[in-house]
Amino acid sequence: MPSWNHYLNVRSAFTASLFFLMACSSSKKGGQGSREKLIPISISEGIAGSIIFKQGEFDQSGKLSSEEGVLYGVERKVYIYAQTNIRAVDMAEGDFVNNLYEELIDSMNSNPDGYFEKKIKPGKYSLFILENNRLYSKMDEQGYYFPVTVKEDSVSMMKLEIDYKAVY
Repeated sequence: MPSWNHYLNVRSAFTASLFFLMACSSSKKGGQGSREKLIPISISEGIAGSIIFKQGEFDQSGKLSSEEGVLYGVERKVYIYAQTNIRAVDMAEGDFVNNLYEELIDSMNSNPDGYFEKKIKPGKYSLFILENNRLYSKMDEQGYYFPVTVKEDSVSMMKLEIDYKAVY
């Protein structure tokens, strides 16, 4: 029989997933079905989303595969750099980087549930999370770290996963 912790972990995973699905329902402010009715976004242009920490066992699709897996929002500092690719960093182990050679644009903090938002002008950016005094980010297929494009009069939604303690 699953333990009480398993039920709490599943509930946390469901809550985090539901939060993100609601947040991604629209990228334009004020439109029909707008996300501003679902979560409290106070900006009209910029970046918003959540940081999810994953630890334990997950299947290949990223779903919890055991009682030991956890998935929850976390409070972290997030740095916003000009769009950064693999050639503009000194890589460390895993998804950590040692040095960045792109311009630091701004920073923000997520709340204890992992939610963040930042008003920022349109452009292409990369996000890096401060994790245990090191910078953490994941690359996309083109070699850009947590890339995000902000368009005029819209909020770009992001789900940033920290999964260096997860096993797939």
